Amino acid sequence: WQDLGVDIPRRRYYLPAADLRAHGLDPAQPATWAGHPAAASLLAAEVDWARALMLRGAGIALRVPGRAGWELRAVVQGGLRILDKLEGDGFRSFTRRPRIGAADAPVILWRCLRMAAGARAAMGQSRA
Repeated sequence: WQDLGVDIPRRRYYLPAADLRAHGLDPAQPATWAGHPAAASLLAAEVDWARALMLRGAGIALRVPGRAGWELRAVVQGGLRILDKLEGDGFRSFTRRPRIGAADAPVILWRCLRMAAGARAAMGQSRA
């Protein structure tokens, strides 16, 4: 959802038509989406959906050993960080693209470490 302002002018549309209609946006009129009063609520719903999917699938990264597992954790946490930025910016990615920068690296790393620690704690508790 972070690249809508870039993708729509390039005629790359990936917002579900049913979701557009549910929020009162016309799927056949992408040029009107950014200015629509319900654009932010549409993106809020898409961000919530994406966050739920990412959190539901995050456990997979904890099952992969070694470097690949850490890379998957970083992908999950980077994606969640983008969702946080979309939310923090008022869901305006039709006109503003959120980016991850160097300042986000410590947050992502911390979240990766917390993921791993949480998994270890859960495994220890399940054995008790």
